[in-house]
Amino acid sequence: MHHFGLLVIPKQVNIDITEIINTTKCLPTTAGRLEENKETVKKLNSVSETIMEMANSYNEVAENSIEEKTENISKENFKEEVLNSLEDIQENLLYEDILVSADEILDEIYEVLKRKEEIANEEVIKIIEKIKNYKLALPEGSNDIEKITRMLNNTYRINKLNTIWKQKEANNKKVLATQLGGVSKVISSIAEDIGEPEKEKTKEKQEYKLIVGSATATKNKSEISGDTSIRTKLHDGKYMIAISDGMGSGEKAKKSSNTVIQMLERLLKTGFDNEVSIGLINSAVNLNSNEETFATIDISIIDLGNGNIEFVKNGACPTFVKSKDKVEVVKAISFPAGILDKIDMVVYDKDLQENDIVVMCSDGIIESNTEYKNKELWLKDLLENITTNDVQKIADIILQEAIDNGYGIAKDDMTVIVSKIMKA
Repeated sequence: MHHFGLLVIPKQVNIDITEIINTTKCLPTTAGRLEENKETVKKLNSVSETIMEMANSYNEVAENSIEEKTENISKENFKEEVLNSLEDIQENLLYEDILVSADEILDEIYEVLKRKEEIANEEVIKIIEKIKNYKLALPEGSNDIEKITRMLNNTYRINKLNTIWKQKEANNKKVLATQLGGVSKVISSIAEDIGEPEKEKTKEKQEYKLIVGSATATKNKSEISGDTSIRTKLHDGKYMIAISDGMGSGEKAKKSSNTVIQMLERLLKTGFDNEVSIGLINSAVNLNSNEETFATIDISIIDLGNGNIEFVKNGACPTFVKSKDKVEVVKAISFPAGILDKIDMVVYDKDLQENDIVVMCSDGIIESNTEYKNKELWLKDLLENITTNDVQKIADIILQEAIDNGYGIAKDDMTVIVSKIMKA
């Protein structure tokens, strides 16, 4: 299982992916325009290389700027700022004491601040006295130590904030590098397709086929469901089933889950890989969201050539795989897309056997049962005891059971998609 951190693209970076994708519709494809094709391929490859160079430079900057060097940089900056501030308070009685042994004193003060976030007057005095090896004699009524302590605490606070922002900036650049790299690869593959129009691509024989059933319910008293789902073939003969659960219900929830599903379909069908696609979607959701527009991403991609299934989850519900009588639960513990800067995307894959059944659902299904402490267990138990092999019947039973859990009332939008893999 791999974890990928996803972050917001900085707001000033504006990549309109639709511009790159839409232009492909206008590209010449007929054999009679080979010269034009060559020119187009040349341009696309040039654009692809430029974008890849941009990706590499962002990556380089990110690598150089952070992580293992952070701690030392942070400490040195703190010490430098403190010394600058000391220059402005030379009349302070502690000015000379600190300045003469500044390196050792500030090292120790920094360690205390790192541990406690704040340092007290007594601790500052104790450190100075220990290093100077004499007792400080401060006149009655002097507030010089208070001034020094306040300055140290403020400097540390500001320094810490700056370090956090620098780390965020570096992480943003890393994410942007990954996403630009993905865009570059897709442009290259479009160029390849145009450059070889006469070359017939041999399609792999599909060993398997999928039978799919689904059932949905809208939250009680709500006219519009906040869940959006899709079932579609991808560019490489794989089959994708995806559910996005918009937070809340009604119009806003529908809009955010719809946006996620539409972007997902466009990107994956054009040849973007999962990580890049979800990174781009996550950035878009983050940039455009307010607290009411979050959406989860739950994807199953089935390779009908070899029976492999890949699960990609971002804040989504568990998926259940039933093989004979055994039920396996595939889950990701994370927040919905858009809630935090850093989100866990969990990618997991397994090989399906003939007659295996895959059950995907939205939060409303899982959360409907309040008796089980571990929410997904009720559905696992139900699937273990279901004897029918009919995907539509299974979907209907699950939905009915979820509604019964709420005493006949759907307390949330509910979506369940059941698929069975069969030999073609």
